[in-house]
Amino acid sequence: MLRAQVFRITLSAILGGALGGSIVAAHHSVAPYDRGSIRELEGVISGINWRNPHVRLTLTVTDQAKRATEWEIEGDSANAAARKGFTRDSIKIGDRVKVAGWPSSRGRQELFVINILAPNGVETVLTDLAAPLRWTRGTAAPRVVAADAKLGRSIFRVWAPGALYVARGPFTYTAAAQAARAKWDPLRDMPALKCIPPGMPNANLNPYPIQFIDEGKRIRLRIEEWESTRTIDMVEKQIPAGAPASRLGYSIGRWEGGTLVIETARINSPYLDDEGTPMSAQARVVERYTVSQDGSRLDYTVSVTDPPNLVNPAVWDAHWSWVPGTVIRPFECELK
Repeated sequence: MLRAQVFRITLSAILGGALGGSIVAAHHSVAPYDRGSIRELEGVISGINWRNPHVRLTLTVTDQAKRATEWEIEGDSANAAARKGFTRDSIKIGDRVKVAGWPSSRGRQELFVINILAPNGVETVLTDLAAPLRWTRGTAAPRVVAADAKLGRSIFRVWAPGALYVARGPFTYTAAAQAARAKWDPLRDMPALKCIPPGMPNANLNPYPIQFIDEGKRIRLRIEEWESTRTIDMVEKQIPAGAPASRLGYSIGRWEGGTLVIETARINSPYLDDEGTPMSAQARVVERYTVSQDGSRLDYTVSVTDPPNLVNPAVWDAHWSWVPGTVIRPFECELK
């Protein structure tokens, strides 16, 4: 889901239970982590919680004085790990591993894992996004390439995650939105804790593969996370007054040169982000998708206006990449 002002990986909505160990029920976004630094840990796996939207491990780290400390290790989705050939069968309770990633920005024994070195000596980057290997040789970067002559600048294909989104500037909230945000408790109020998927624009701003399908009078947009499917009406010039409301809203599209412009309204999702910013029925979303000249990149800009909650439009930028062989995987959010 979408964090209001900073880029993120995705929401973690993992509830307790583990395979052979126990992990305390928790929720995190990328916000509690220091993305400007990397910390390495080595220890023994004492808990595994291998689920979407995020995987979680418990790592028991013993220092030179033989004092043991348990660390909560949060990772990207099980789907992202699987794309790198790393599954829940790749590690087990009792394995000694190395991990590296973003440490907690709040002084907690928590780490958002980027790299993991398994007992067999194989290192894996557990994210769809580009990151270097730390302990072994080789490359972990996705194979981004220029499109062939047949595809050219066509948007109609499966796109791999390219970069985390970033806000163009700080957002200013209305007094009503500020009050709602102050009451927000992510451990109680986060919809994903109940496996309730996000609405627009959250649904579209996560580093998962997406696919555009040309259906003539409409475009179908598949999003791997939560297995969401959006339908973009390419006939209507404005959103019909009686259009049904839904968490993804009603979308109309048009081409401006090589850019696909999508306008969405009639969104009945209650939140703009994962910080409790409310979203009203007046919210309107405008997206712009532009394929690069060589067909290797899909640039994305999204702008949200919502007068009851936002003083100015909220604008983010992101991109996807052309990585041949990327597929849309099933997404299963598990409560237990």
